[in-house]
Amino acid sequence: MNKTKIPFLETIYHLRTIEQIILYDKLITISKAEETETALFLETEYEKEVLEYPGIAPDFNPDAAVWAAKTVYLAAQLLLYREHKISDLVMLLPDYNGKADASAILSADICLRFLPQIIAEMKRIDPDDLVIAILEKHILQFHYSAIGFEIETEKIHFDIVTTNDCLQQLYIDRIVERKAIKFTQSDVIKKQLEIGFGDYKKIFWAQL
Repeated sequence: MNKTKIPFLETIYHLRTIEQIILYDKLITISKAEETETALFLETEYEKEVLEYPGIAPDFNPDAAVWAAKTVYLAAQLLLYREHKISDLVMLLPDYNGKADASAILSADICLRFLPQIIAEMKRIDPDDLVIAILEKHILQFHYSAIGFEIETEKIHFDIVTTNDCLQQLYIDRIVERKAIKFTQSDVIKKQLEIGFGDYKKIFWAQL
């Protein structure tokens, strides 16, 4: 295979279209031009998804979307090609430096929903891998993307869920769809489920 000139964009494109990660080279440097092109692509993907969102969807947040795409891309690189010093990891996988509001959470989810699977594979290979703690910190902040996966729900701040009607409904829908029982232990989430199910809670989800 010829080496692509836009490996980051190509990887994210395939992640979104066929839900597989294809890495074209051991490249961790991403140009600003490629970030811009990726942001445009992710905005198009977001606009497609919001057509199915309940109510009024938050505006697309390109910074959060690109941060999430880079996080998933570099996590995949570190999973397959571990040629970096431990001191480089925080620099390669920085925190999101914006506000993690509904716009950022839903924009990041376009790619970040695939991160828990990478984390699970890292744990399978080496449970003591130092990258895992960094990635789990990110997914705890953007926990909408982790619904249905193993995560320390007691560390999650659920209040953000109720700040936006669209995010709230999507959050509840994903919990129900994936039968993410651990997420229902939060009083915030439990209340929303009770409101949604009413007297039919046991019919829709007997385990609750």
